[in-house]
Amino acid sequence: MKHFYPRLKNSGFSLIELLVCLGVVAMLVSMLMPALQRARHNAMQTRCLSNIHQLTVAWGAYPSDHNNKIVNGMPDDNDGWVKQGAGRTPIELGKLFSYVNRFDVWRCEADQTGNTRSYSIAAPMHGEKWDAHLINTNDPLVQYGTDEFLEIINPSKQLVMLEELDARGWNAGSWIMYARSSKQYQWIDYMATFHGNGTVMGFADGHVDYWHWRDKDTLYASFNSQLFLNDQGNEDWMRVRNVYRSLLSRADVPELINP
Repeated sequence: MKHFYPRLKNSGFSLIELLVCLGVVAMLVSMLMPALQRARHNAMQTRCLSNIHQLTVAWGAYPSDHNNKIVNGMPDDNDGWVKQGAGRTPIELGKLFSYVNRFDVWRCEADQTGNTRSYSIAAPMHGEKWDAHLINTNDPLVQYGTDEFLEIINPSKQLVMLEELDARGWNAGSWIMYARSSKQYQWIDYMATFHGNGTVMGFADGHVDYWHWRDKDTLYASFNSQLFLNDQGNEDWMRVRNVYRSLLSRADVPELINP
């Protein structure tokens, strides 16, 4: 007697079904990738905001321990907030490391330069070319600055720290721009744009903000390591200038000649 067995149906995908499934998966991935990239970008920006907040708060705590004197904003081997040179050691030996002793706080994870430190102090905050350190007050880079915390009359509008991209390696100075009327709309350094078309900035009252840049030339300078950019009418220059040097308790540095 013959036995008949039912034929088992093949439960696998046909080639066409498999191709359709792969196409659907590829389409879903392409739709999700921008959202995932935005989420990753936003997470890095949030961590960077936290980094600069911690460093700015440390900067603000330093004067209470040092007779209201703010820390030297230059990388300086004597009393700098960081020492000169690249790597972790200059940070570890600087004046602010005892306040913030985690190295990851000193670097933005979106910084692809390989630098250990991604942040700089603005020059008027006891940094580069502030007038009290200069014999020649007509130096073209001189600006009104301070080393006294109590001279900062509007802390919420006084820039202290920001992301800086320095393609030369570690930043040998503080972040500096032309601030005198004879040099209007002229940059010296440029801002880092690690998080899209903007920069994380910290202020003397401890708050932080992300500023989106509007002028294409501001972005050009950042993307092309363009120092000393002359850009008449740049609204970003004016916006930064208004927080870069907002110490108005005494007269500006006189311009004896047009520098």
